[in-house]
Amino acid sequence: MTVTRADDASAVLPDPSRARTLDELVAGLRSLKVWAGNPSYEWITSQVNNAWRAAGRPASELTKRPTVVDCFKPGRRRLNTDLVTAVVQALHPDEGYVHQWRQALRVVGGEAQAATVVRVQDRLPPDLAGFTGRATELDQLRHALSQGQRNNGTMAISAIEGMAGVGKTQLAVHAGHLLIREHRFDRALFVDLRGFHPDPARPPADPAAVLDGFLRLLGVPAQQIPHDLHARTATYREHLAGSRTLIVLDNAADVDQVRPLLPEVPGCFTLITSRRILSDLHAATHLAVEVFAADEAVDYLAQAASHIPMGDDPAAAARIARRCGYLPLALDLTAGHMRATPGWTLTDHADRLDERHHQRRLDTGVELALDLSYHHLPADQRRLLRLLALHPGQDSDAYAAAALTDADLDTTLAQLDHLCHDHLLQQSASGRYAFHDLVRAYATTRAHDEVRPSDRRAALTRLFDHYLATAAAAMKALYPAQAHLRP
Repeated sequence: MTVTRADDASAVLPDPSRARTLDELVAGLRSLKVWAGNPSYEWITSQVNNAWRAAGRPASELTKRPTVVDCFKPGRRRLNTDLVTAVVQALHPDEGYVHQWRQALRVVGGEAQAATVVRVQDRLPPDLAGFTGRATELDQLRHALSQGQRNNGTMAISAIEGMAGVGKTQLAVHAGHLLIREHRFDRALFVDLRGFHPDPARPPADPAAVLDGFLRLLGVPAQQIPHDLHARTATYREHLAGSRTLIVLDNAADVDQVRPLLPEVPGCFTLITSRRILSDLHAATHLAVEVFAADEAVDYLAQAASHIPMGDDPAAAARIARRCGYLPLALDLTAGHMRATPGWTLTDHADRLDERHHQRRLDTGVELALDLSYHHLPADQRRLLRLLALHPGQDSDAYAAAALTDADLDTTLAQLDHLCHDHLLQQSASGRYAFHDLVRAYATTRAHDEVRPSDRRAALTRLFDHYLATAAAAMKALYPAQAHLRP
C-alpha cells in the first residue's frame, strides 16, 4: 500500500507550528492521517518499523500497533517525540515538513514539561506593609465566607477579578492574613497558577502538578498520590475534609485550570484571582476589583512618600494619583521611582508624569502587565482594541466599534464582551464601552505602532461616516419636511 492524498477537499495539510498544546498537536496528527488518505494503523506501524530497521534499530525497540494508536488519542500528558516524528515521516515523507513537526514537538513538549514545574506553599506570601483601602472589598469577602459557612461551607469560593495591576493578589493575600488572624482558618495553601506570566518559559501551571504539590503538603506519601487527575482531586478533597483550610489560587488562566483545585468540602474557603471573569464558576461569589478611589490613592502615596517634600504644588499628590489612573501597580512603580530619586519633590514627580502623559508613555511595569493581557487575545480582538483606541470620545458603543473595524454588529458585540471579560474594557453605562486611561494609552501606542496610517484614516473615515449617516437618519425622522435642505 502507498499513501495517497485524500480526495476530500476538507483534508488540509496541518501546520504543526500553530499548535500550542499537546492536544492541538494530536489533533494535527489525526488531520495529517486524513490528509494522507486515512491509512490503517497497521500500515503506519509497519512503515515506522521498516524505517527504524533500516536505521539499525534492534527488534526490541520496534513499536506495536496499540502504541501507535495512542499517539492519536487526545488527553495525552506527553508524547514520544521519536515515534510521532516517525509517524509523520510515514504519512508525509518531506524532510522540511518533518522538521516542522520536530520543532513543534520540542516547543510544545517543553511547555508541557514546564507546566508541571510549580511551587506550592503551605503559608501565604508576606502581607503588604501599609496595606491601604479596600475596606468594602474586604467586607464583601468576609460576607462571602460567612454565607458559605451558613451553607455548610461547600460553596465558599470567591473569585477576585480585575484588570492587570489593579491589586488582586495583594487583596487576596491581605484578606487571607486577616482571616487567619481572626482565627477563621487553621492553615493555608497558596499557589501562583501563572495564568499570565511574563516569561514564556513558565506557562500556566498544570492542575495535576499543583495537586501533587498540595497532597505532599497535606502529608500524602509520594507513592500514594494517584496519577489520574480526577483521582488526585478526590484524594485532595478527602484530606481536606474536616479541616479549616484557606486555599489561595493566584493568577488563574481560566475555569478549567482551577476547577480540579476546588476543595468542595465544608470548612474550607477558596480565594481565586484572575484577569478574566470566571463566569462559568457558578458556585463562586464574583468580586470585581476596580482601581483605587481618589482618596485611597492619595492615602497610599502619603504612606509610600511620607519622607518626600511637597514642593511648590500642594495638589501634587492628587496629580500623581490621577496620572497613575489610580491603578495600584502604577502607584507602586511611581513610589519606587520616588525612592530612587533623592532630592526630588512631589511636584517634580507630578511634572514628570505630566510629561509622560503628553508623550503617551507608560512605565515599563505597567506596559509589561498590559502586554501580557494583550498578547493573550485572538488577533481580531487585538485589532478591535487598537482601533477602538482611535475613537475621539470618552466612550463608544458597539455600532461605532463595528464601523471602526468594518465588522458586523453581532461579531463586534461578542468581541467587546470578551474584552470586558478580560478587563481591558469597562462598561461605563448600558451599551457604552470605555477604557481605563492607562489601557487607552497602551492601546493607542499599539495602534500607532501596528496599524498603517492609511488603515487608521480608513477606520476613522468609516466611524465619521457612521455618525453622519446616523445623524442624517435622526434628522429625517424628526424633521422629514426639511430633508431636501440637507446633503
